[in-house]
Amino acid sequence: MSLFDFLRRPPSPRGYAALLLKKLAIHHPGEAVRFDEEGFRLLLGADGGHAINLHTLYAEYCAAGKPERARQLERVLSLIERSELPASFADVRARLMPVLRGRGLAEYLRLMALDKDPQAASAFLFRPFSSDTILTLMVDSEQSMQSFRSDQLAQWGVSSDEALAAAMDNLRDATVDRFIQVERGVFAGDWGDAYDSSRLLLPDLAHRIAGANPLAMVPARGTLLLASGKDIEAVRAMVALARRIADTETRPVSALMYRYENGRAVAHVPDDASVRSGLESLGRQYLFGDYAAQKETLDALYEKSGTDVFVASYKVMRDPARDIEYSMCSWTRGVDALLPRTDRVALVDLDGDQMQELIIVSWDALQAAFGQLIQALPDAWPQRYRVTGFPDLERARAIALPAQP
Repeated sequence: MSLFDFLRRPPSPRGYAALLLKKLAIHHPGEAVRFDEEGFRLLLGADGGHAINLHTLYAEYCAAGKPERARQLERVLSLIERSELPASFADVRARLMPVLRGRGLAEYLRLMALDKDPQAASAFLFRPFSSDTILTLMVDSEQSMQSFRSDQLAQWGVSSDEALAAAMDNLRDATVDRFIQVERGVFAGDWGDAYDSSRLLLPDLAHRIAGANPLAMVPARGTLLLASGKDIEAVRAMVALARRIADTETRPVSALMYRYENGRAVAHVPDDASVRSGLESLGRQYLFGDYAAQKETLDALYEKSGTDVFVASYKVMRDPARDIEYSMCSWTRGVDALLPRTDRVALVDLDGDQMQELIIVSWDALQAAFGQLIQALPDAWPQRYRVTGFPDLERARAIALPAQP
């Protein structure tokens, strides 16, 4: 290959994204934007709610000549300026789609809103879906997904129920049975259109694929897994697959398993001990990420406001010798702290920098014995607790977990 051939070669997908980010920094310096490499798209706004898919744009860029490439970049830049939403509901109705998101996203947006406008936190168009998941709506187009707030519904003159009903109609219209069997008895959606996890909302689809007693998981935005509740080996395989997906996925949704009850997906706690254990471990893994993101946000807000409070970390501990896993945090004497909800708590008694005593207790026992020192932080998710004072050590020793050999 000659040097000139090399110079004419199109950039790699990552190089194309880097080129766009460089252009954006020049032309839109105030725009919050990041590159989602796995999804090959740009995420705009603090919430990443406006997504620009790059697959088609990159293919067009590679196929274009040099003059056309410059014009194509300008066209992409024009997409960055959020398009005005249609003025009427009739014009937007066919583009609405329901999406499931991890609840950590709602927490991040809530905290960001509280920092700017305490009243703004209620403006986000989120509905509780399960203990770790929310349901919201997006306006879909060929190359982007755009979020909107609840006041937009008022401008359209419709309720959230009406908008959701329209979005569900669109999701059904966009859904044909498209599954692949990824393990014996385990089926994964194969649409690849950014709404795979949303199809958890379609009970008829689950019944057609997995029979009369379908169980489902949506560990990531682009993943819907199904298995028959009558096939315990398939259910175990589904949980194992969800855990493998969670190890590499950057866009988690839910660590729960779901069944269908009265036409709605609801959280399901299986009887099988190994399945329960796998789900509990997956839940800790997702909470680890959610708590870490929450801590990072709270730390930044407290530093900005000059608030002296320690946001404790959520840790996942494993004991291979005893084949157990548990979550843990630390409560240190003399430290004003916000604790995560963990399986166990390490009570740390310091004298200066020297540890005098370390007592490990279960959260439930700690709450029962010293609940007056533990106050839940309103509206926080995952749950945080402000602790004051420090437990009496003599009473704490009485509820301490046995020392490990």
